[in-house]
Amino acid sequence: MTTQAATARKGAFGFNRNIILYLMMLFIANLGFGVVGAGFNLYILSMGMSPDVLGVILSLTPFAQMLLAIPIGFLAEKIGNKRGMILINLVVGAAYFMRVVSDNQALILAGSFLLGSVQSGYFIMQMPFISHYAGTGRDKEFISTSVVFYTAMLIGNLVGGYLPGMVQGLMGSEVLAYRVVMTSASALILAGTVPLFFLEKDAPEDTSKISLSPYLKGIDKNTIKFAGIEFFIGTGIGFLQYFMNVIFVYYYGSTLQAFGNMSFLMIIPMLVLMFAGPGLAKRFGGFKVALVTRVMAGALAFMVIATTNQYIGGGAYMGYRALVGMGQTLWISWASLVATKRSRMATSTWLEITFQIGFGVSALYGGHLIAQNAYPTLGVIAGVSLLAAVVLPLWFFGKEHWRGKAAKEG
Repeated sequence: MTTQAATARKGAFGFNRNIILYLMMLFIANLGFGVVGAGFNLYILSMGMSPDVLGVILSLTPFAQMLLAIPIGFLAEKIGNKRGMILINLVVGAAYFMRVVSDNQALILAGSFLLGSVQSGYFIMQMPFISHYAGTGRDKEFISTSVVFYTAMLIGNLVGGYLPGMVQGLMGSEVLAYRVVMTSASALILAGTVPLFFLEKDAPEDTSKISLSPYLKGIDKNTIKFAGIEFFIGTGIGFLQYFMNVIFVYYYGSTLQAFGNMSFLMIIPMLVLMFAGPGLAKRFGGFKVALVTRVMAGALAFMVIATTNQYIGGGAYMGYRALVGMGQTLWISWASLVATKRSRMATSTWLEITFQIGFGVSALYGGHLIAQNAYPTLGVIAGVSLLAAVVLPLWFFGKEHWRGKAAKEG
């Protein structure tokens, strides 16, 4: 998608003004996401629902994202960045309300599906949006986006780890305490829409040229390769990320507060690696650095679940998430260079589709594994999946990229 004019106006840190506004939205909304994410699984279990039901609830979101990613990507090209992002954030906020405002299982399931129906838009629009406004040197913008995303999310995890216990003392009910905290966090997600209203007005130059061809019959080979790899990244992340709060409480025998503390401390290795990422990519190549981080993260995934000690397991998880975060950021930045301008939105869409398939499988099967008390299997699958996401890129893209050959933008 192109806008009427890529403004040359710069703001803080030399970033384009539109990117700064996007980062503001990310920070505000992800505070809310983090608060809800810290306790949502435990909230569902506290109402007496089984881990299998939790798996179904969690899986509906990524499966809906998988089904509707192409329509969302197509819609984004038709209506432009500004209107697309505003619409997405408003619907996401409403869906979060539906999932936490009541114990009605049908409403929770409907909210999870509605959430997935539009949530893919965040990722789908990010690559072309940043690529358009950042120009040629994009690693800084992509890294900064990830830094803001993870920092806000982890601060939210910390707050979400403590607030339910504090509110429970006033409410006298664990379920009601979770509900009050997460309903308030949903309002914060909606508040994140405000900066988006100040984005430059944009519209596709000629919507008659926009078609489904790049997404379907005209899909290029690189997009297919990236999509296949992204499935294993989704499963490599999902089996642990989805259930780490449950692992802390039921496998490590710890507390939600300890999970919140660990999540907050995770900011340190994440920021260190995120800021080191552009320099490492410049020296060794983004492709190579991304794959090395996956090997290291795969090893740590095994360690997370090989112990019931919350400090060893939590420390391994911190390293795992930090490595995956930096590697995935550099991978997306590298993919945006390899993709042609015409296929960039389609590449972004298919990366989201197959990533969410992996996420959906991990949510559904992960809930079943927890119901069977088979926690170690979560780490085994996560580790093997990340290693598969190393082998496939080497096979698909060859030795020239491992040796640092520059990818040229089409």
